[in-house]
Amino acid sequence: MKKQGKNRKASILTSTLIFMVIVPFFCVSPVTAAQWNVGEGQDYTTIQEAIDNKNTLDGDVINVFSGTYDEDVLVNKKLTIQANGSNVKIKSTKTGFTLLNGGSGSTIRGFNIISSGTGVNISADNCYIQGNQISGGKTGMLVSNSNITILDNLIFGQSENGVLGNLTGGFFTFSGNQISNIIGEGSANGISITVNGSLTSFKALKNTISNIRGVNVFGIQLGKSKGAGGNPEVANVENLIVSKNTITNIIANNTIIGVELVTTSINVLISDNYLSKLEGLTNSSVYALEAAIVGNGTTLVSGNQVSQVTAAEQAVGIVTVALGDLKLEDNKVSNISRAKAAVAILGVGLLGSNNLINNQASNIKSPSVAAGIVGTALGNLNMLYNTVAHVRGANDVSMVAAGFNSTVINGNNLEGDGIGTGIVICSPNGTINYNRIVNFEYYIQNFMFSSFGPDIDTMLKPIDDAIKNHPELEPILKPIRDDLDRLFHKLENSNTTATYNWYGTNNPDSSKFFKGNGTLLYSPWLVLSIKADPSTIHTGQTSLITADVYRDSTGADHSANWADFFSGPKVTFTTDLGNVGSKSITALWVNGLATAILRGDEGSGIATVTASDYQTVQALVTILGEGPVPPRNSTNEVIGMQETGIPVYMLILAILMVFGGLLVPKRK
Repeated sequence: MKKQGKNRKASILTSTLIFMVIVPFFCVSPVTAAQWNVGEGQDYTTIQEAIDNKNTLDGDVINVFSGTYDEDVLVNKKLTIQANGSNVKIKSTKTGFTLLNGGSGSTIRGFNIISSGTGVNISADNCYIQGNQISGGKTGMLVSNSNITILDNLIFGQSENGVLGNLTGGFFTFSGNQISNIIGEGSANGISITVNGSLTSFKALKNTISNIRGVNVFGIQLGKSKGAGGNPEVANVENLIVSKNTITNIIANNTIIGVELVTTSINVLISDNYLSKLEGLTNSSVYALEAAIVGNGTTLVSGNQVSQVTAAEQAVGIVTVALGDLKLEDNKVSNISRAKAAVAILGVGLLGSNNLINNQASNIKSPSVAAGIVGTALGNLNMLYNTVAHVRGANDVSMVAAGFNSTVINGNNLEGDGIGTGIVICSPNGTINYNRIVNFEYYIQNFMFSSFGPDIDTMLKPIDDAIKNHPELEPILKPIRDDLDRLFHKLENSNTTATYNWYGTNNPDSSKFFKGNGTLLYSPWLVLSIKADPSTIHTGQTSLITADVYRDSTGADHSANWADFFSGPKVTFTTDLGNVGSKSITALWVNGLATAILRGDEGSGIATVTASDYQTVQALVTILGEGPVPPRNSTNEVIGMQETGIPVYMLILAILMVFGGLLVPKRK
């Protein structure tokens, strides 16, 4: 009994201890951030008073009610400062909000900031600026330190910068902002960021930058090229994403760069940006999208659209230089004009491969030099399924390919205006197959310096003169001169296999091919043919008209390689009896083939159906009178599918195969 009593006392003691520990734990209320209100009749009358009060601690929230606050706010605590309502104005004499080191982790949200200097100055880390309207002054936001997020702000009416920053590390996210009406007497920028350190990521997403005017204008600038202002500043950024931004209505006297990115990034995505109405005035140059990526990863430039670019000196739609692999895909550049040199797309691969795939360039015009798509690579160069039309200048070329290892140019659709050159190639091992190259003065040229400027001897003459005038320098200059001479001559000795291309004629003129100092094999070429299936129909029936370039000039069939062929404009079908939609329609090429439907709806006779892509070919279709009426089932019974001789599951399989063939994505 004594033992049981002792155990019972121990049990009671244990239960008491557990109760004493556990119950207080569950009874403790969670600590919540204090809420402080600012405004007429609230806790405080000014924002600064609320911040400075000793009871305001890190993590607290300051709610600012409607009214106008004439103050320059210093934030030295970790706070959330937010407007309570849509009519909360901050009128500052210098800076609306300054976030100091003690204010790291703070949020500024929902204010209408009117400033004569800077709207928001961030000198702290981990800050979040959202949903503010910032007007006036020289700079909307001044940003430094690390881990900064700027979302959904409206910034307008500054004289120099929408956002200006010098970051030290971490990440920078700039998304959903609108910057407009930046009008300056010198340089004017939408957002300009340099990096003093290293960023893990830089993201500029879904921003709109418009109506900016100055001597030099930059829409989005990360790092600086040498031409943009002195020595180059390369931003150390590991992951770079610039996507879905709109930059429009930009005017400058000297230089416009819509997007300039000069970074060491390893992972780069520049996609779906829209740049338009970039107007350079006297002595100006305009580069809509310019990227120089010296990291060793992959740079993807995809889905960007550039249009309505004018300049006096140079105008370029997209120019990208990459140390690693470069991919330029699905970009569209159109309507570049006036500049002495106009280029739609230029991609340069320094060490890796360079792939330009499914890009479009059109209406590139210059009084002097105009080029559509230009690709250069010290490694392998692939230019596939691009479309270029209406490149026009005193000297113009639709496609330039300089691959110092191997060059592949396949499936492109190039159409000129009767002058200029379709393709200029510089490569020791170049292949040009299954392209449409039509309406040019020259179809293909191997590169020669003398065709586009001074010849090799002229370029080397300054060195020759220096050796002649300063014989003592010959030991230094002569080896340099000899190395340049070998390099230049190597560039002029291109070996090009350009078979199986369509030139808009079944008998291309040999004078339209220029081999230079190398070799150029262009035969056999593709020829246009047409067929009608069936070739005899009755009134009211149809015939499938097919035009293709699947056979070459020797009669060999290349239809098995349909996926390598060009697509895009265009074939014109006509008929003199019946209709093909009307008497004349235009159809797109789809992998080297185009179709139309002839309908026999004008009575009997022989229809002459033509297909034209500069070359015209024809097919005859006999249209007979009304055909016999199919016999009707006198018992009016429905014949089941099984009774037709085709099992139901086989019919379903056949339908799926047909739809599968239609839906299989074709390479463009």
